[in-house]
Amino acid sequence: MRPLARLQLDAQGRAMVLEADPSLGLEGNGLPCAALVQGQDPFGRPLCPRCPVQRELKRGAYRASTPLLLKGRRLRCQGYRENRGFLVELYPERAEPPDLLLELSRLARHLLDRPEHFPEALETFLGTLRKSLGMEATELFLADPEGHHLLLTAYEGLHREAFLERPWFQLGEGYPGLVALRREPLYTHALKEDPRYLRQKVKQLGYQTYICYPLELPHGLIGVLNLASRDPEADHEEVLEALSRIGPLFASTLYTLLTRLGEVGLFALGAHLQRGEVSEGQHNFLRELRRLSGATGVRLVGRSGERLELGFVPPCAMRDCPAWRGEVMGLKNGLPPCPETEGRPRICLPLWAQGGVVAVGTLFHARPPKPPTGPAAPALWLSRLAIPLLFARAREDPPELEVHALGGFRLRYRGQELSPKSFGRSGAYRLFKFLLANKDRALYTEELLETFFPDLSPERARQELYALVYHLRKTLPGVVEREGEYYRLHLPEKRFLDFERFEELMRKADLEEGLSAFKTLRQALELYKGPLFGDDPYGEWAEAERAYLQDRALSGLLRLGELAEALGYKEVAREAYARALKLEPFLEEARERLLALKG
Repeated sequence: MRPLARLQLDAQGRAMVLEADPSLGLEGNGLPCAALVQGQDPFGRPLCPRCPVQRELKRGAYRASTPLLLKGRRLRCQGYRENRGFLVELYPERAEPPDLLLELSRLARHLLDRPEHFPEALETFLGTLRKSLGMEATELFLADPEGHHLLLTAYEGLHREAFLERPWFQLGEGYPGLVALRREPLYTHALKEDPRYLRQKVKQLGYQTYICYPLELPHGLIGVLNLASRDPEADHEEVLEALSRIGPLFASTLYTLLTRLGEVGLFALGAHLQRGEVSEGQHNFLRELRRLSGATGVRLVGRSGERLELGFVPPCAMRDCPAWRGEVMGLKNGLPPCPETEGRPRICLPLWAQGGVVAVGTLFHARPPKPPTGPAAPALWLSRLAIPLLFARAREDPPELEVHALGGFRLRYRGQELSPKSFGRSGAYRLFKFLLANKDRALYTEELLETFFPDLSPERARQELYALVYHLRKTLPGVVEREGEYYRLHLPEKRFLDFERFEELMRKADLEEGLSAFKTLRQALELYKGPLFGDDPYGEWAEAERAYLQDRALSGLLRLGELAEALGYKEVAREAYARALKLEPFLEEARERLLALKG
């Protein structure tokens, strides 16, 4: 059904009328939507100034609607996210159901841009589907990447708590598991008498019609879509016919989105591992996993006992967790109970690689998500490509010391991030940075005293220096050696210093040509995120090394631009020259080349 009006809104809510029935009197462009429409709620109060549609869309929903009165007519205002603004359509209050294929395309476009809204957007779509088909509840179970389980990912409808009684099924178990195994739709109009249906609370509420539909692709099943009603006369043929139309597109949409999540997880980890930033890659992957799942804390535990943690993570011994045997566990979410039940709501997920469980991932939440297992399947798909790489690397010994000093300063020792407070005294932290800037030479005691304590008496200055060295050795054992009146930095053999690795890659690129040099330069310049010790810009003690590394970065960016032009990568060349100008605004060579590329 065509809408009575279609309005295009920019990010500030200013409207442009695309089409409108003349009787609505919507004339004028560039006005705020509220001033143009001037709709009212059912009680005759102004609705548009507090527009619920724009509010929900700005919060991340892909679709929102509300009833409104306009010139005495009862309408429905329906909005969608579109590009950087919104599309608003006005329909009669009792309009025909929306085009489900069009709804699916809008859902896919939204989630490709905002994967973190996965469960909420799916719930909105399930609501549209349920109302269009005249059912009372609809739910989506997604399969894990290995095809062992089905996890309730989105639910919309009445009696939520009853349907959440059992949010996880193995293949062949319950209605979802049977449909996943047989790859055929299953329905009943006598749910209460059907022993295959395992959620007793749903039966007790009087649900009679239950329709379960497989979402499959040529290479496998991605999930199961279920609809339920208390009406024993509900038309299952109409529902199955509608699902047969949207099912293939819905399955391919879900697979595309979930596969993209796997690529996001791999990208969060892979580029860092390639540059040797093992701990940074691990941390970045955990951060992406926490963002997607909305968890307050994330823990990954490998077979050999290695642990990766981020955020608020309660203790857990992980001695005999059933997740190691491939089961999904949890706390306060309808899953089989976690053996260690103290702490916050959690989901414990088996993480597979090469046919076996290589790690267990746990998501902790301050309060259970809705549904509680909603983040599980997206988290598993995000981890799918990264886990084999992550734990293959973890079996190798990670760097004992990892330092990021280009652009700022971050430090990890034996996997733990250290702050200035970790050193006991801020001076010890600064001393370590000074030693790093001079890592290849011995430093005479008098030079250190003059740098750190120029205003103290010689005896007092020596006492202060000894105290700083003591705190530094206490935090980083063995990192400072004393040779008579000299001090020298003694770095562990297994280490990662971003500025050291940057220089190694730049020297490698100096000996290469063509595509090989292009690739090496890109790796090196990814590491250069700003001046050495950029968090301490007035530290004159680092000025010589800081200027040298910036000169190397500038020459590298110019050469990268030249190579990119020769290889036909014009956009990469523009980025290289623009970045060079950001580092050195008066670099004429970069300015001329950038202008030439812009034509």
